[in-house]
Amino acid sequence: MKLTNARLQKIYLEAGRLFEEKGYANTKMAEIAKAAGIAVGTMYSAFTGKDAVLSFVIYATLDKSYLAEEVTLPIRPIESGHLLEALRHVIDIFDATLCVTDTEGNIQKDFPDLMGDLFDLFADYLLALDNIEKNRGVLEELAGEYLPRKAAYFKELESHLALYMEKGQIRTLTNLYSHVLYLTNTLTWWALNSNLSFPNQPIPRDVSRETCMGILQRAYAIG
Repeated sequence: MKLTNARLQKIYLEAGRLFEEKGYANTKMAEIAKAAGIAVGTMYSAFTGKDAVLSFVIYATLDKSYLAEEVTLPIRPIESGHLLEALRHVIDIFDATLCVTDTEGNIQKDFPDLMGDLFDLFADYLLALDNIEKNRGVLEELAGEYLPRKAAYFKELESHLALYMEKGQIRTLTNLYSHVLYLTNTLTWWALNSNLSFPNQPIPRDVSRETCMGILQRAYAIG
């Protein structure tokens, strides 16, 4: 059988949303099929099982070339080695994005630029990363790779806020960690959760980005 990439994209988005909202164990193949607008039988013909759907969601998010090419059906569970390789590549991208100073400590990436870069990364990859965290019980290897790096991200962003504040790029803040959480939650909402919450009323990415950046710039502007 064949499914168009547009139909696979719909399955990808709906399955990713359901796995994140309800968890892997509580999501049924029939629910994914209904949300994607296909017959349950088609779902089972396209995937060998629910584990294949979950790994499909993770891999299609982490490796943007996957759904750009013709996908062989039925889709089987993707090997953990391939998933780990793709995840490590994305972690490297995040690491590079969070480098805001040169070797002498001079700021090379201003606050608005960092927020914009993080928005783009969240929009590109957060569907996989959130699902890894939500479903860590069935994605133990991936969670073991990702969760320590997520904890390090919070510490790095906190130190960056302190630096931006010291250099006069943002207003004076107290309790920096609360601002790390606020920034992360705001970026997460506009980059991903706004569309997951209202799948029938998708917000164009450029509109979400502009809205999010406006909120953050007003919240942290000096004046």
